Amino acid sequence: MALKSSRPTYAIVLLALSSLWMCAVFLPLLYSVLLPAPDIRAIVYALEERGTAPPEAAGIVQETRAAVGPLTRAVRVGYYSGVTATVRLSGSNTSEKVKQASYIAWFQKPAKPMLVAITCYESDVGQRAYGLSEGDPVSLVRGYGLPLLLFGISLLLVRKRQSPHSAS
Repeated sequence: MALKSSRPTYAIVLLALSSLWMCAVFLPLLYSVLLPAPDIRAIVYALEERGTAPPEAAGIVQETRAAVGPLTRAVRVGYYSGVTATVRLSGSNTSEKVKQASYIAWFQKPAKPMLVAITCYESDVGQRAYGLSEGDPVSLVRGYGLPLLLFGISLLLVRKRQSPHSAS
C-alpha cells in the first residue's frame, strides 16, 4: 500500500535541494566559528593589538593599523576554503590552498562597520601569503540571501495544503 501525500512532489524535491544548498553555505561558516584557522585568528588578534601576526602577514597588519587604527570588534560572517590546481604542458603541476574568512569589522578611525576579508594562500611547497581587503556587502547578501529565500519558498510550498475542493 503506497502512502499518498497531499504535498506536491516538486515542493518536496525543492525543499530537499534547498536544504542541501543551505548546508553547503552555512556548515563551513559554523565549522570556522567552532574551529577557527589559527593563522587567520592570529591576524585578527594582531589587528586588535592582542597578539602577533604570522611573519608573512606582519606587513599588511601594520599597514592596516596605520591606515584605520586597531580593530575594535570583529564578527565572523563568512568562510571559504578551496584548492586550485594548475597543470602545465611542460609537465609541472602546482596546487594552492585558499582560506578566506569574512568579518564585519569596526576599526578605530572609521566609526562605521565594514566588511573585511582575510585571505590565506598556501602553495604546495608550503609558502604562504596573506591578503586583507574590504569585501563587497552585496556579495554577502546574495551569497546568504538566495539560499535562505529558496529555503523559505520551499517551506511554504511544502506546508501549503491542497484545498478540499481541488481533490476529487
